[in-house]
Amino acid sequence: MNIHEEKQTARVVDRQLLMKLLAFAKPYRKKIAFSFLLATLFVGATLAQPYLIKVAIDEYLTVQTSIQDSFQGFILIAVVFLLTVVCAALLTYFQDRLLQFTGQSIIFDIRQKIFRRLAKMHMQFFDRNPVGRLVTRVTHDTEALNQLYSQVIVNLIKEILILIGIIAILLHMSVKLTLLSFTVIPILIVMVIFYKKLIRQAHRYTRLLLSRLNSNLAENLSGMRIIQLFTREKKQIEQFDQLNEEHYRAGMRATIVNSIFNPAIGFLGNVALAVIIWYGGIAVLDSALTFGVVYAFTHYIRQFFQPLMALADRYNQIQTAFASAERVFEMIEEKPEITNHPNAELLPEKINGQIDFEHVWFAYQEPEWVLKDISFRIKHGETVAFVGATGAGKSSIINLINRFYDIQTGTIKVDGMDVKQVKVEDLRTKVGVIQQDPFIFTGTVLHNIRLHHNLTEDDVKKMTTLMGLDDFISSLPQGYETLLGEQGVILSSGQRQLLSFLRALAFNPDVLILDEATANIDTETEELVQQALKRISKNRTTIIVAHRLSTIQHANRIIVMDKGEIQETGNHHQLLKQKGIYYRLHQIQNKESIANTSIVSSKV
Repeated sequence: MNIHEEKQTARVVDRQLLMKLLAFAKPYRKKIAFSFLLATLFVGATLAQPYLIKVAIDEYLTVQTSIQDSFQGFILIAVVFLLTVVCAALLTYFQDRLLQFTGQSIIFDIRQKIFRRLAKMHMQFFDRNPVGRLVTRVTHDTEALNQLYSQVIVNLIKEILILIGIIAILLHMSVKLTLLSFTVIPILIVMVIFYKKLIRQAHRYTRLLLSRLNSNLAENLSGMRIIQLFTREKKQIEQFDQLNEEHYRAGMRATIVNSIFNPAIGFLGNVALAVIIWYGGIAVLDSALTFGVVYAFTHYIRQFFQPLMALADRYNQIQTAFASAERVFEMIEEKPEITNHPNAELLPEKINGQIDFEHVWFAYQEPEWVLKDISFRIKHGETVAFVGATGAGKSSIINLINRFYDIQTGTIKVDGMDVKQVKVEDLRTKVGVIQQDPFIFTGTVLHNIRLHHNLTEDDVKKMTTLMGLDDFISSLPQGYETLLGEQGVILSSGQRQLLSFLRALAFNPDVLILDEATANIDTETEELVQQALKRISKNRTTIIVAHRLSTIQHANRIIVMDKGEIQETGNHHQLLKQKGIYYRLHQIQNKESIANTSIVSSKV
């Protein structure tokens, strides 16, 4: 599976997307309704202006009236005209402020909902969705929706009201001239149909490429150390340039479509204007129409095609928003595969930590089975180690205990309770995991140890002393208040591992899992950790996954895995006597240890 190839989104009709988008706007319906009222008043003030000029021409300029009456009439119309201009400006100001506030509030809600959904998604979702794609959803795609809420919806209504108002005024002044002016409308409708199809496809493809571009960028930035280590800068730049070029061409395609459509509307508007001047001029000469009517027609036709050009831009924004909305709602509506059962129960406040695997079969992608008919029991207070070659299924067992993944068949129990019948959050608070490559958050050392737990600094210090890691903390520049950059960049691999030990033990789990947890620790520090582990493992179920057999010789039981099956079980001495897989692994590692010691001695 190529994670950079996005899943094909089911095509959703515009009306369904619009209904989903409007659902987010529902809490702000009063503010949006008030915006509609302001838009209606703005349309009235705007459309009144050409009509006032028409009245001035026909009533006081071309008709024989006294100079005093004409002067008074012009003053009155000028005052009213100025009031409409001022009102239109004030209405636009208040409407824009209200819309921006509403739009930002809605986008805030959408981003929150997306992140809440992401926080609850199962691990396989993140396996198939690179970080760059998810960042694109939360940032770029939601920002496209912001344009829809803060500008498009109300302004679209405003422009439609302007069109309706202009049509009504034109029909009132002259039905025949109105029909002649609109002879270009059928051509415009055909253009819109073609434009709609082209621009939707263009924006959908542009969003797809933007997601790929961001995914590639995130991957390259995360792996920059490896890129430079293996001198792959040129190759990665070429790959990025190719994606960047594709995105550029997709964006230009949408730009070209717009650059053709907008001038075409302007051209049709000029054609309609030419028809008015031709027919209206003849009608004025024949006294069939007044000069004021013809002038008002030319002004209204300009106003009529301006909203149409604006509607083209609005439609462009709508298609951009809908292309983004398809992806956003796909994410929001995707259901987590790991969920609480409707009748899920809570574990006791303190559990014994007995774990049972009963005929468990598991595959990340069927039918590629990672675990095949696995059965074992880990008793309360027991320390059990899993060993085996890479790909044997050791880490998969760890992931299944705290339900990062769900099994296909069989049962996994904790203290006799099926993990699928237990609340996920409760299960994971009882199981502490120390990983080989711990994630370090930006913040202080104390923050990274406590995370969300209500522990005082004294509690953390006591735990550090118990682990024998006081020297580790004191070696840091500001101790517990040392600021750590992204991924704990100022820490060594071993220090990050020690930090993960303290973090896992911070909430005193009843089951402790170490997944290659001592792989990045030097020998001296490992001895300290092993001593601490012996203390904290007492009366606590402990599970260890390790490649280095020297780290698990103290385990009560060692389970040897191979190709997803249990091959051997026993303690260190029992397994050596069997002279099976464990014995061979032990012999190989002993030879490697002797060889490494010889190399070091020869160098000295």
